[in-house]
Amino acid sequence: MSAPRTKLWPIEPHTRAKHEILRRYLEAWTAILGTSNQRVIQYVDGFAGPGAYSGGEEGSPIIALKAALQHEARIPSSTKLRFLFIEDNEDRAAHLESLVKALPLPANFEVKIVCGGFEEKFREIVLDRYVERGLSLPPTFAFIDPFGFSQTPFELVKTILSYPRCEVLINFMYEEVNRFLRHEDHPGTFDRLFGRQKWRDAPTGGVSARRGFLHDLYVEQLRTDAKAHYVRSFEMRNDNDVTDYFLFFATNNKLGIKKMKEAMWGVDQTGEFRFSDATNQAQMLLFGEPNFGELQRRIVDRFVGCEATVDEIEEFVLADTPFRETHYKRQVLAKLEGGGEIEVVASPTNRRKNSFPPELRFRFREH
Repeated sequence: MSAPRTKLWPIEPHTRAKHEILRRYLEAWTAILGTSNQRVIQYVDGFAGPGAYSGGEEGSPIIALKAALQHEARIPSSTKLRFLFIEDNEDRAAHLESLVKALPLPANFEVKIVCGGFEEKFREIVLDRYVERGLSLPPTFAFIDPFGFSQTPFELVKTILSYPRCEVLINFMYEEVNRFLRHEDHPGTFDRLFGRQKWRDAPTGGVSARRGFLHDLYVEQLRTDAKAHYVRSFEMRNDNDVTDYFLFFATNNKLGIKKMKEAMWGVDQTGEFRFSDATNQAQMLLFGEPNFGELQRRIVDRFVGCEATVDEIEEFVLADTPFRETHYKRQVLAKLEGGGEIEVVASPTNRRKNSFPPELRFRFREH
């Protein structure tokens, strides 16, 4: 969608789905980090908005605060939860501030609302605060949710991910990127967005091919340049069933990818990680069964003729497929073992039937 001009605007169905993913993940993230003896944990909303929509629905900053408040009793008072909300529109920032003031926040919740651009304010308030002192960032979740593509340089994403226990959830505005991809005014902007010039090789014909190319290029950048071990995307489509944007999640934390996949599967239980306003106007969740046959094919193709432990198989499932850690043992490995397609080569002596401890090692037969 184009950037709204009013202080508040109506929420769209795909935004509801995006916020549901965000809420589910932040409830888990806050509970885990808030009770792990951290001195500070930090949530950054780079394009915070007014905190609400014209119909009264909550915006991402309020969702984040309420997710943390759910675990207030479990979080030690010595752990500071720092929330930084950046918004470049003064009226929206003021509206957000009024909503935050109405919440009963405990003393260890520190909320800062600043008016300005994401890149400038993040560098000024977060990076300068730590980096210039030679300190590492505290565990940080950065939600980068712009309306366009000019204020989200990849170099900043890369910097965030360079610190331990820092994660990003990025709204990659594909529709706008695609529309202006060949515009003579934007090559430098796209160089900054992707962090390299390879976007210039995007196919000029074929919508699907171009979409796949740009999606895969951004994933490649997150994995190879930003060194994010786990990357997962979720496609959002508008009411014409055309791709509006992709949500990209990137982390180096195994528990983080488990919880984000859990959140995404909670919105699209088909595992396709796609939501369309055209077909889901009255339905938040997409119901379906995981395609265990597809997961079995991927696992067999990856390990055919090789040996692998259950732990190594799970790592593949988490890092290289959309499936969860709950999807591959009884649904795939048990079937393969029962059919003689894999054989045990090393096992704990006390292994129970249909159990798959991490150190259990299989050999995958040749096709």
